[in-house]
Amino acid sequence: MASTTTNTSLQLKGLGRQKMSALTNRAKRLGMTPEGYVKQLVEEDLAIAQEARTKTFAEILGPGTEVDEAEVDRLVELAKTQHHKASTRRR
Repeated sequence: MASTTTNTSLQLKGLGRQKMSALTNRAKRLGMTPEGYVKQLVEEDLAIAQEARTKTFAEILGPGTEVDEAEVDRLVELAKTQHHKASTRRR
């Protein structure tokens, strides 16, 4: 198990004190440093994004899982609409 420290050099602009504290506590519970935890999250996210770009839903879900393409298309359009509405309100 990796050693943890309470003093961290990790600085994330825009991440408030409470969230930084929660991140540090989460890392500690996992036996990691905050820097190691953030690094792991970034690496996992990039791997998932790469997999999403290079594989179909059926490949990601595995054999025996049916994918309703029409339902996926509907969900994507719904997400786009919600994102557009949210980004328009922020302007």
